[in-house]
Amino acid sequence: MELLIVMVIIGILAGSLMLTMGGGKGKAEATRIVSDLRNLKAAATMYYIDNSEWPGGNNTTSNYWIANSLDKYLDRDYPDDTSINYYVVKGGSTVFVGYGPITDNAVRESLKAMAAEAALYGSSGFTQPESNDITTATYYDDEDYVWMLVTR
Repeated sequence: MELLIVMVIIGILAGSLMLTMGGGKGKAEATRIVSDLRNLKAAATMYYIDNSEWPGGNNTTSNYWIANSLDKYLDRDYPDDTSINYYVVKGGSTVFVGYGPITDNAVRESLKAMAAEAALYGSSGFTQPESNDITTATYYDDEDYVWMLVTR
């Protein structure tokens, strides 16, 4: 009987640990995304200083990712194939760095909690946020893509 009670207690503790670990994993992934976006933002700014133009594609081209252009400004290598989820997008003078699509709900919730502090914007598809989203401070709210403003 005592052995059965010990096994039940261990099962309860293991179950609660699994619930706690799931939330921590989503927060860690969201923190990594925000950190990578900040690194890309800094790299895009350094690129602009060196080249007098902003890196990135626009919403009418198919090549959004420009890893080859930013490699010398980054402290780690990002893949340069089409499966990469990080982007530098420009539309006129507005430049964003972004990540997506985001499919994990724990990551979405963590990004939502970090949005105002990190100035993260969201969009449901692969389009940069509209200019009125920036001026009215409509931050990331559980969308598929997360964006960080570089310049406007």
